[in-house]
Amino acid sequence: MGRMKIKKRDTVIPLRETLAYRMMLLAASIVAFGFAGYQLITSFRSESGTVGLVIAGVVGACAMYGIVFNAERLKTARIPARAAKRMARR
Repeated sequence: MGRMKIKKRDTVIPLRETLAYRMMLLAASIVAFGFAGYQLITSFRSESGTVGLVIAGVVGACAMYGIVFNAERLKTARIPARAAKRMARR
């Protein structure tokens, strides 16, 4: 049994700076926008849905802001070196 080698580890990237985190936030914003759109349509069709219409509009606007913000931040998101190597092999 030989001497065990210590593997050299990459520097740890904080989760908030990774590509996966930004993609999760983007997916959540898209789901929230879809739900707000559905609520907006159902509130518009009901006769007494003014409050629901306003709430769905505000949530939809916030979700759209989240989509645009996270899509912009996705450009500068960092990928761990190990994952970048795996993607380059293919």
